[in-house]
Amino acid sequence: MLFDVGGTLLRGRPEVSPRERSLAQLAARFGERDWYGPLLDADLLTSMLADDPAEPLRQRTLEMVRRWLRERAVPDDAIDLEELRRVCVVPGSVSGELAPGAGAALVWCREHELRTVLVSNTLWSAAEDFLSDLGSLGLAGLIDGVVTSHSVGYRKPHPAIFEGALAIAGVAARDAVMVGDEPYQDVSGAQRLGMRGVWLRPPGPRPIPVGEPSDFAVTPDAQIESLAELPEVLERWLR
Repeated sequence: MLFDVGGTLLRGRPEVSPRERSLAQLAARFGERDWYGPLLDADLLTSMLADDPAEPLRQRTLEMVRRWLRERAVPDDAIDLEELRRVCVVPGSVSGELAPGAGAALVWCREHELRTVLVSNTLWSAAEDFLSDLGSLGLAGLIDGVVTSHSVGYRKPHPAIFEGALAIAGVAARDAVMVGDEPYQDVSGAQRLGMRGVWLRPPGPRPIPVGEPSDFAVTPDAQIESLAELPEVLERWLR
């Protein structure tokens, strides 16, 4: 079982601003700097995806941050960029909460001896950041591994991030299921490798992710409106 994180397993807390949290963390660690806000507001994702036309889903967060700083004449040798990245991370247990049915779905997967890996597109978060937060989310013992686009260097729907998850799970694509709220990133990426894709339909209009083709279309193997519906789908496929 492969699960997307944001919008699928986790829902944001409206009272928490990840940007303001990151700003506070940066100021506490490095002192006040007037470029923190502009950096957090910068559209680094669009810049990254346009940076390498041959590999439009390639992700190099630290390289893009280095370029951004240099373009604004900010000395990039005064701060360790990897440490800067870590300080920008706002844990999911702080900024979000488990989506309805998420905990029960993960317990069901564990009870049915299904290995479970989280697969997430992130700008700042590495796999180890997610792993260190599992206990605070109440997911200790329910997750076998994590892959993020920052750690892998490629964003969903690129095959590399899914292949990393399959390697952790130790299964072939035909024996895996991907669950996510994004048809382009989650469902189509999984299906192209031979996995089944389950679309968790978001409650409101779906924002179009960066990089999605204008003529994009996909047919999920199953559609659900809550993770509480997932065990019934999996039961049918397991039979």
